[in-house]
Amino acid sequence: MVLHTLKSIPIKYLSLLILVVQNSALILVMRYTRANVEQDKLYLASTAVVMSEVIKTVACLGLLYYSPDSRKRSIKRLGSLLQRELLYNWRESIKLAFPAILYLIQNNLQYVAASNLDAATFQVTYQLKILTTAFFSVVILKRNLSKLKWMALGLLTVGIALVVLPHGASTSFINYITGNTTITDAATPDASESGNQTNLHGFLAVLTACLLSGLAGVYFEKILKSAAPVSHKPVASEDEEENKKYDDNEESEEEEQNDVSNQIWIRNIQMSFFSVLLGLVFVVMLQDGATIIEKGFFVNYNLLTWTVIGIQAFGGLVVALVVKYADNILKGFATSISIILSSIISVWLFNFSVSISFLLGATFVIYATYLYGL
Repeated sequence: MVLHTLKSIPIKYLSLLILVVQNSALILVMRYTRANVEQDKLYLASTAVVMSEVIKTVACLGLLYYSPDSRKRSIKRLGSLLQRELLYNWRESIKLAFPAILYLIQNNLQYVAASNLDAATFQVTYQLKILTTAFFSVVILKRNLSKLKWMALGLLTVGIALVVLPHGASTSFINYITGNTTITDAATPDASESGNQTNLHGFLAVLTACLLSGLAGVYFEKILKSAAPVSHKPVASEDEEENKKYDDNEESEEEEQNDVSNQIWIRNIQMSFFSVLLGLVFVVMLQDGATIIEKGFFVNYNLLTWTVIGIQAFGGLVVALVVKYADNILKGFATSISIILSSIISVWLFNFSVSISFLLGATFVIYATYLYGL
C-alpha cells in the first residue's frame, strides 16, 4: 500500500519529500540525543562521525556494485574498479584528503552545535552555508552571481543576524524606535537554559561548520568537474584491435558512461577513507582515547544514536541521488519547509519559545532561500 502510494507520487515531489525529511531529521534527532543528557551518559561524537563515514563507504560500495547491469556484476569487477581509481589514479585520491579533513571537522562541529543550540535556531543559522558556498564559488570557481542572488544573500545575512540576537534584544529595539514601553517579548527564558540562543559555543560551531561546508563543497565540485576517468587497459595487437573494434567501441562507450555516473560514489569512497583514517588517529584517539580504553568505542550507544549516524551517512547520498530531479526552486522550498517543520517540532519536543527576532529572522531566511533558487 505504502509502496503503491509512493510510486504514484511524481519523482519531482518525492524528491521534495526526501529533502525535507533529510534536512529536518538530522538536526532534530541529533538535538534530541544531545539535549538535557548528563555528560557521562552522552555517546562520543567523534566515534559517531567515524561510524557515519564507514557506513557511507559501505553504501557507496553497494551502489558501485549494482551500477552495471546484472550480467556484468561481480566482486572481481568491483575490485578492479577500486584498484584503478584508488591506486592507479592515486593522484586524484590525494586531492580528496583536503575536503575530507574539512568535512570531518564540520561533522564534529555539528554535534557541538546540537549540544548548545535548540534545533530551530540550529536549522536557521545553518543556512549560512548558502552564503559561504556562494562566496567560495565566486573566489575559487570564478562564478558570477546575479543581482538577485546578491540581494538574497544580503537578506539571508540579515535574517540570521536577527535569529542570533539575544532574547529581549528585538523587543528593546522596537521599544526604542516606537517609544512604546508596553511591548513585551513572549519568549524571554532564562539565559542559562540548555540550548538557549545566546550560547556562544553553539554559534561559533555553526559559523565554523558553515565556512568549512562552503569551502569543502566548492572544492569537491571543482574536483568532480576537472577529474576525468583514467583507464589502464593492456595494449592489444593490430589484429586483435581489428577483430574486436566494434565490440570494443560499444564496451568502451558503455564503460565511459558508467565511469562518469560512478564518479560521485568513487569520490565519496576516497573522501571517506581519509575521514576514517584521520578521524581515528587525530580525533577519536587524541580526544576520547582514554574514555574508549576505559568504556569502549560504542559507549552509551542506543537506537537513536544509530539513527543519527544513519541519517548523517545516507543523507548526503540520498540528496545526491534526488537532486537531479529537483530544481533550485524546489530545493529552496525543501529548505523552507524544513525550517518551519523544525521550529514547530522544537516547540512541542524541546519547549522552544518563538521570539519576535527569531520569527522575523526565520521569515527572512526562508524568503532569501527561495530568492537564491530563482
